[in-house]
Amino acid sequence: MMKRLFLSLSFLWGTAVTADAFCSEPYDTLMVPDAPGSYERPNVPYCLSGYKWSGKHECDSWELDRYKREVEEYIDKLNSYVNDANDLAIEAQRFAQEAYNYARCEAEEVSTQHQ
Repeated sequence: MMKRLFLSLSFLWGTAVTADAFCSEPYDTLMVPDAPGSYERPNVPYCLSGYKWSGKHECDSWELDRYKREVEEYIDKLNSYVNDANDLAIEAQRFAQEAYNYARCEAEEVSTQHQ
């Protein structure tokens, strides 16, 4: 009698382990990218302050070149941020699908365990 009980419990324990292995919980560490804040935004050189009204500036070419380079670097950071955010969205969508599959698997396991 004791041997039969042990074998029955072993069988139940074995199926429980198998069921847990089949329904694996999703796991992911989603890293939200940091936006390049407005503190990194390039400052317009003072020599361009009157350009808006007069259409003329008093900048040396090196000042304009430096400002253009800073603007391009900032735009590159913004583009990188958008790419990272898109990657995050894809990872989150994959995680959501895995969570759905896990929940469905668990629900099926629970609904069929006493049949």
